[in-house]
Amino acid sequence: MLVTVFLFSSCFTLMNKKTVRVNIYSDTDSIRVRTDRDTAQWYELPARVDVKRSRQELLITARKDTVQNKIRIKSRSSSDFILDILLTDGMGYFILRNNPKRYTYPKTVFIDLEHDKPVSYFPKPEKHLLNLKLSIPEGNHFYLNKGYKYGESFGFLGASYGFEYYFSDKYCINMDFGALTDFITPIPAAVSLPDGDYSRSHAIYGDLQAGSDYKRIHYDAGFQFTKTVYYERKTVERFSKYMDTVSYSKRQNQIGLALSSYLRLTKRFNIGLNYYPSFFVIENRKLHPHYSHLLFLEISFRIEVSRPSKIKIR
Repeated sequence: MLVTVFLFSSCFTLMNKKTVRVNIYSDTDSIRVRTDRDTAQWYELPARVDVKRSRQELLITARKDTVQNKIRIKSRSSSDFILDILLTDGMGYFILRNNPKRYTYPKTVFIDLEHDKPVSYFPKPEKHLLNLKLSIPEGNHFYLNKGYKYGESFGFLGASYGFEYYFSDKYCINMDFGALTDFITPIPAAVSLPDGDYSRSHAIYGDLQAGSDYKRIHYDAGFQFTKTVYYERKTVERFSKYMDTVSYSKRQNQIGLALSSYLRLTKRFNIGLNYYPSFFVIENRKLHPHYSHLLFLEISFRIEVSRPSKIKIR
């Protein structure tokens, strides 16, 4: 059992390579660099350097003619290590805290010879950039129609996917499709059904938004369609066995706004917040005004499908 827990709580971090690739750039020509991991090897910029993962700082020496400077880059926890912690409710931290594979360095570093601190950056969005989005909603708050009244529900888990397309260097459109649940734990796990009566809430949604970026923050606004399902169930004894049955359910379609924002922690790994207020209920092919909402956090991965040109320096 302990072996299973160890493997599950550390699988993403342990799959990391012993090295991480760092892309080093500068706006000055004819700069050469070397690292303290291999002082005999000099690289002409721009360069891609494979660096051994470590808790220690990475020291880069940059030189042009007679001018030389040393730049120190701090290590940080990798997105895989953070994901292991989130998926194991913190257990992964205690297992992997001394493993060098938990650390990484910025994937891209911009060097200015006049300063001893690097300017690390994320690749700047540009026209025709296409991203694939894969997300796990965590911390889902529902305000929905329960049939006999409107009320709240809270839980975890779900899934969503979508795409993000930049029609200019600054602005993008995106479309998402997803589902939310009120599962009682933030990770998939076997749970015992409660005795007697209990309730469940679910939602599916689709949205169309336009957005932009401010430094490491991305924000979107648009429209959404959601379908919520609320049902009450009870566990009854029949023929000496306990059976789970639906005693009541309420389904409803609604439309409204879609407001989203996320913080870029790494090039691919993000944490976001989504607020989907609905103002109209669709019933019998007519719109009826009434407020409801979905409010949820999400762990998101954005994967570049295509980029039309080389990385631009911010």
